[in-house]
Amino acid sequence: AGDCVESVHLVSKQPTLCQLGTVAVRQGRVAGVNAAGGYATFPGVLGSTVSKIFDVEVGFTGLTEWQARRAGFDVVVGSASWRTRAEYYPGGKDIRVKLVFERESMKLIGAQIVGGEGVAPRVDALSLAIQAGMTAYELSKADTSYTPPLADVWSPITLAAEAALRRAPLR
Repeated sequence: AGDCVESVHLVSKQPTLCQLGTVAVRQGRVAGVNAAGGYATFPGVLGSTVSKIFDVEVGFTGLTEWQARRAGFDVVVGSASWRTRAEYYPGGKDIRVKLVFERESMKLIGAQIVGGEGVAPRVDALSLAIQAGMTAYELSKADTSYTPPLADVWSPITLAAEAALRRAPLR
């Protein structure tokens, strides 16, 4: 378990080395359950990662556009730059969301976010969206929260999904 083993990437279905603490503890739990006579499996990884560099938060989950193309996916990308709080409310930070969708199904297969705050919970939400097989259509209609001190009325995630839909073939 952990840094010593490859895992299956949940999107590409290819073996990948994902040396993250979150992966190690989940794999360790599976190993422990099995060693104790139980039965558990490890589903795979998306490589969900966040970091902070001075005042900038960065994060990603799933495949980047480059990784997706390299893995043979035909992709549609949508991105949006927005604010983390209502424009008139003090303290809001810039945030940029890039979403990668598989063109035919419009399923989310990757996301990257950079901003001044709120990156980690958005990466976590998008990781769940990938695992649930959500599409750009579904994400564009997401029922998101709003209160000026915490979130703008427009979510950068829904805006990025809408941007991808504008670039996608009509259905």
